[in-house]
Amino acid sequence: GIPGIYSAWVRGATGSASAVMAVLDTGIVAMPALGGRLLAGYDFLTETAYAADGNGRDADPTDPGDFVSSADVANPNNLFKDCAVEPSSWHGSVIAGMLSASTYNGSPLSGIAWNGRVLPVRVAGKCGAEVADIADGMRWAAGLPVAGVPANPNPVKVVNISFGGTAACGSTYQTAVNDLKAAGVVVVAAAGNEHTSPTRPASCTGVVGVAALNRDGFKAHYSN
Repeated sequence: GIPGIYSAWVRGATGSASAVMAVLDTGIVAMPALGGRLLAGYDFLTETAYAADGNGRDADPTDPGDFVSSADVANPNNLFKDCAVEPSSWHGSVIAGMLSASTYNGSPLSGIAWNGRVLPVRVAGKCGAEVADIADGMRWAAGLPVAGVPANPNPVKVVNISFGGTAACGSTYQTAVNDLKAAGVVVVAAAGNEHTSPTRPASCTGVVGVAALNRDGFKAHYSN
Protein backbone atom coordinates (compact mmCIF):
# COMPACT_ATOMS: atom_id res chain seq x y z
CA GLY A 1 0.00 0.00 0.00
CA ILE A 2 1.02 3.62 -0.47
CA PRO A 3 0.04 6.85 1.25
CA GLY A 4 -2.44 9.19 -0.42
CA ILE A 5 0.13 10.66 -2.79
CA TYR A 6 -2.23 11.15 -5.71
CA SER A 7 -4.77 12.83 -3.44
CA ALA A 8 -2.07 15.28 -2.42
CA TRP A 9 -1.08 15.91 -6.04
CA VAL A 10 -4.61 16.79 -7.16
CA ARG A 11 -4.74 19.32 -4.33
CA GLY A 12 -1.65 21.00 -5.68
CA ALA A 13 0.82 19.56 -3.17
CA THR A 14 3.46 18.45 -5.65
CA GLY A 15 6.52 19.53 -3.73
CA SER A 16 8.44 22.75 -3.35
CA ALA A 17 12.00 23.59 -4.39
CA SER A 18 12.55 24.66 -0.79
CA ALA A 19 11.89 21.09 0.35
CA VAL A 20 15.35 19.50 0.57
CA MET A 21 15.60 15.83 1.52
CA ALA A 22 18.87 14.13 2.39
CA VAL A 23 19.14 10.57 1.09
CA LEU A 24 21.71 8.67 3.15
CA ASP A 25 22.42 5.64 1.03
CA THR A 26 24.78 4.17 -1.59
CA GLY A 27 25.20 7.47 -3.38
CA ILE A 28 23.78 8.58 -6.70
CA VAL A 29 24.15 7.91 -10.43
CA ALA A 30 23.35 10.34 -13.23
CA MET A 31 19.60 10.32 -13.83
CA PRO A 32 17.84 12.60 -16.33
CA ALA A 33 14.70 12.23 -14.23
CA LEU A 34 16.46 14.08 -11.40
CA GLY A 35 17.85 16.85 -13.57
CA GLY A 36 18.05 20.13 -11.69
CA ARG A 37 16.93 18.63 -8.40
CA LEU A 38 20.19 17.13 -7.16
CA LEU A 39 22.29 19.22 -4.78
CA ALA A 40 26.01 18.81 -4.14
CA GLY A 41 26.36 15.93 -1.71
CA TYR A 42 29.26 14.15 -0.03
CA ASP A 43 30.85 10.71 0.26
CA PHE A 44 31.34 9.69 3.91
CA LEU A 45 32.76 6.20 3.41
CA THR A 46 36.08 5.93 5.22
CA GLU A 47 37.08 2.36 4.25
CA THR A 48 38.30 2.44 0.66
CA ALA A 49 37.50 -1.23 0.06
CA TYR A 50 33.86 -0.68 0.99
CA ALA A 51 33.79 2.58 -0.97
CA ALA A 52 34.95 0.83 -4.18
CA ASP A 53 35.87 4.19 -5.70
CA GLY A 54 39.57 4.17 -4.91
CA ASN A 55 39.49 6.68 -2.09
CA GLY A 56 37.91 7.60 1.23
CA ARG A 57 35.80 10.62 2.07
CA ASP A 58 35.40 13.25 -0.61
CA ALA A 59 32.90 15.62 -2.18
CA ASP A 60 31.78 13.11 -4.85
CA PRO A 61 28.70 11.06 -3.80
CA THR A 62 28.66 9.10 -7.06
CA ASP A 63 27.67 5.46 -6.61
CA PRO A 64 30.24 3.21 -8.38
CA GLY A 65 28.17 0.12 -7.57
CA ASP A 66 28.01 -2.00 -4.43
CA PHE A 67 28.19 -5.45 -6.01
CA VAL A 68 29.99 -8.26 -4.21
CA SER A 69 31.47 -10.89 -6.54
CA SER A 70 32.21 -14.54 -5.91
CA ALA A 71 35.91 -13.63 -6.14
CA ASP A 72 35.44 -11.04 -3.37
CA VAL A 73 33.90 -13.65 -1.10
CA ALA A 74 36.43 -16.35 -1.96
CA ASN A 75 39.42 -14.20 -0.98
CA PRO A 76 40.10 -14.84 2.74
CA ASN A 77 42.36 -11.79 2.95
CA ASN A 78 39.84 -9.09 2.07
CA LEU A 79 36.90 -7.56 3.92
CA PHE A 80 34.21 -9.32 1.93
CA LYS A 81 34.73 -12.96 2.90
CA ASP A 82 31.60 -12.92 5.09
CA CYS A 83 29.44 -10.93 2.67
CA ALA A 84 26.75 -12.24 0.32
CA VAL A 85 27.38 -12.39 -3.42
CA GLU A 86 25.02 -9.87 -5.02
CA PRO A 87 24.77 -7.41 -7.92
CA SER A 88 24.83 -3.65 -7.45
CA SER A 89 21.61 -2.35 -5.94
CA TRP A 90 21.85 1.32 -7.02
CA HIS A 91 19.66 1.78 -3.96
CA GLY A 92 20.44 5.43 -3.36
CA SER A 93 19.33 6.35 -6.87
CA VAL A 94 16.15 4.30 -6.48
CA ILE A 95 15.22 6.16 -3.30
CA ALA A 96 16.11 9.55 -4.79
CA GLY A 97 13.88 8.76 -7.77
CA MET A 98 10.98 7.80 -5.53
CA LEU A 99 11.30 11.11 -3.73
CA SER A 100 11.81 13.60 -6.52
CA ALA A 101 11.88 12.20 -10.05
CA SER A 102 10.19 14.13 -12.85
CA THR A 103 6.49 13.36 -13.01
CA TYR A 104 3.77 13.53 -15.69
CA ASN A 105 6.37 13.64 -18.45
CA GLY A 106 5.55 10.43 -20.31
CA SER A 107 7.91 8.33 -18.18
CA PRO A 108 6.58 5.48 -16.02
CA LEU A 109 8.72 6.83 -13.16
CA SER A 110 7.07 9.28 -10.75
CA GLY A 111 8.54 11.13 -7.80
CA ILE A 112 6.48 11.99 -4.72
CA ALA A 113 7.67 15.60 -4.53
CA TRP A 114 8.12 16.67 -8.15
CA ASN A 115 9.96 19.87 -7.37
CA GLY A 116 11.69 18.85 -4.15
CA ARG A 117 15.46 18.67 -4.11
CA VAL A 118 17.62 15.73 -3.04
CA LEU A 119 20.92 15.94 -1.17
CA PRO A 120 22.80 12.67 -1.84
CA VAL A 121 24.91 11.59 1.13
CA ARG A 122 26.90 8.43 0.42
CA VAL A 123 27.24 6.34 3.58
CA ALA A 124 26.86 2.77 2.26
CA GLY A 125 28.99 0.74 -0.13
CA LYS A 126 29.96 -2.85 -0.78
CA CYS A 127 28.61 -5.12 1.95
CA GLY A 128 26.81 -2.41 3.90
CA ALA A 129 27.63 0.64 5.98
CA GLU A 130 29.55 1.67 9.09
CA VAL A 131 27.56 3.34 11.86
CA ALA A 132 30.24 6.01 12.38
CA ASP A 133 29.99 7.01 8.70
CA ILE A 134 26.20 7.13 8.88
CA ALA A 135 26.25 9.26 12.04
CA ASP A 136 28.67 11.73 10.45
CA GLY A 137 26.53 11.82 7.31
CA MET A 138 23.46 12.56 9.40
CA ARG A 139 25.14 15.47 11.15
CA TRP A 140 26.55 16.90 7.94
CA ALA A 141 23.19 16.70 6.18
CA ALA A 142 21.61 18.65 9.02
CA GLY A 143 24.24 21.37 8.84
CA LEU A 144 26.04 20.29 11.99
CA PRO A 145 29.86 20.31 12.03
CA VAL A 146 31.83 17.17 11.15
CA ALA A 147 35.59 17.16 11.70
CA GLY A 148 37.61 17.27 8.49
CA VAL A 149 34.57 17.86 6.26
CA PRO A 150 33.51 21.20 4.75
CA ALA A 151 30.21 22.57 6.01
CA ASN A 152 27.09 21.57 4.10
CA PRO A 153 25.81 24.66 2.23
CA ASN A 154 22.32 23.13 1.92
CA PRO A 155 21.22 21.89 5.36
CA VAL A 156 18.07 19.79 5.37
CA LYS A 157 15.14 19.32 7.71
CA VAL A 158 14.47 15.73 6.67
CA VAL A 159 17.03 12.90 6.64
CA ASN A 160 15.95 9.67 4.93
CA ILE A 161 17.66 6.35 5.73
CA SER A 162 16.01 3.54 3.78
CA PHE A 163 18.01 0.68 5.23
CA GLY A 164 18.82 -0.72 8.65
CA GLY A 165 20.80 -3.11 10.79
CA THR A 166 19.73 -5.81 13.21
CA ALA A 167 21.82 -4.63 16.19
CA ALA A 168 20.41 -2.42 18.94
CA CYS A 169 20.22 1.31 18.29
CA GLY A 170 23.37 2.10 20.30
CA SER A 171 24.74 5.36 21.62
CA THR A 172 26.37 6.49 18.35
CA TYR A 173 23.08 6.36 16.47
CA GLN A 174 20.98 7.70 19.33
CA THR A 175 23.29 10.64 19.98
CA ALA A 176 23.19 11.57 16.30
CA VAL A 177 19.40 11.37 16.28
CA ASN A 178 19.24 13.51 19.41
CA ASP A 179 21.59 16.09 17.90
CA LEU A 180 19.48 16.31 14.77
CA LYS A 181 16.26 16.58 16.75
CA ALA A 182 17.75 19.46 18.74
CA ALA A 183 18.49 21.16 15.42
CA GLY A 184 14.90 20.70 14.24
CA VAL A 185 15.69 17.87 11.84
CA VAL A 186 13.59 14.70 11.58
CA VAL A 187 15.07 11.30 10.74
CA VAL A 188 12.91 8.94 8.69
CA ALA A 189 14.07 5.32 8.47
CA ALA A 190 12.88 2.00 7.11
CA ALA A 191 11.47 -0.38 9.71
CA GLY A 192 12.69 -3.34 7.65
CA ASN A 193 11.17 -6.30 5.83
CA GLU A 194 12.07 -9.25 8.03
CA HIS A 195 8.73 -9.66 9.90
CA THR A 196 10.35 -8.85 13.22
CA SER A 197 11.12 -5.81 15.38
CA PRO A 198 12.16 -2.58 13.62
CA THR A 199 15.80 -2.42 12.61
CA ARG A 200 18.08 0.44 13.54
CA PRO A 201 17.94 3.40 13.16
CA ALA A 202 14.15 3.05 12.94
CA SER A 203 14.34 1.50 16.42
CA CYS A 204 16.05 4.58 17.89
CA THR A 205 14.01 6.96 20.04
CA GLY A 206 12.72 9.91 18.06
CA VAL A 207 13.03 8.36 14.59
CA VAL A 208 10.03 8.06 12.28
CA GLY A 209 10.05 4.37 11.35
CA VAL A 210 8.29 3.48 8.10
CA ALA A 211 6.56 0.12 7.73
CA ALA A 212 4.88 -1.35 4.66
CA LEU A 213 1.11 -1.69 4.27
CA ASN A 214 -0.93 -4.01 2.12
CA ARG A 215 -3.69 -2.77 -0.17
CA ASP A 216 -6.25 -3.04 2.63
CA GLY A 217 -4.27 -0.66 4.80
CA PHE A 218 -2.92 -3.23 7.24
CA LYS A 219 0.76 -3.91 7.91
CA ALA A 220 2.21 -6.16 5.23
CA HIS A 221 3.08 -9.61 6.58
CA TYR A 222 6.78 -9.21 5.81
CA SER A 223 7.15 -5.75 7.29
CA ASN A 224 8.78 -5.05 10.65
